[in-house]
Amino acid sequence: MKFIADAMLGKLAKRLRLLGFDVLYDCTLDDNEILRQALDQERMILTRDSGFVQRPLAQRHLFVISGHVQEQLQQVLAAFPDQAPLHFSRCSECNTVLDWIDKREALDRVPQYVYEQHEDFMQCSTCERIYWKGTHTRRILRFNMNKPVPCSGTGRSCENIDQMK
Repeated sequence: MKFIADAMLGKLAKRLRLLGFDVLYDCTLDDNEILRQALDQERMILTRDSGFVQRPLAQRHLFVISGHVQEQLQQVLAAFPDQAPLHFSRCSECNTVLDWIDKREALDRVPQYVYEQHEDFMQCSTCERIYWKGTHTRRILRFNMNKPVPCSGTGRSCENIDQMK
C-alpha cells in the first residue's frame, strides 16, 4: 500500500515510514498536486481535511479522525491490517528505501556508543542519514505487534529487536 499524506499529517508520515510504508509527504503540496500524485502513482490519500475528501477525484482516501499521532497511527494500521511492510526499511525524512552499509562506513557518523554497541547500519542514499536498530525501535513497534513482522534485511522478527547485533 502506497500513501500520500497532506500537510496536516507530517508526524504520521514519518512514523509510517519508520514502519516501512511508502508515504509521500511534502507540506508545500496543495490539494490539486496531492490529487494528481495520488492518481498518477495509485496512492491512498491520508488527510484530516473534511473538505478535501468531498472532492470527486479524492475517492481513494482515509479520513484521519484524531489530531494525536499515536491515534492516527492506530487508525491507519487498523484500516490496512494486511499491509505490513518491512519495518525500518525506509528513510523517515525522505521516504527512500534504505541500503545496508558496512559498519566502518558509520564510524564518525554516529555517536561512539552507538558504533560500539551495534553491528548493523543502514543509510539513505538520498539524504545520507544513518539508521540503526536502537532502543527507539521498541517504542515504534508497540503499535503493530499483533503478529511478528520481518525487519528489513535480517530475516528475523522485529519482536526480538534487542537481540539484533
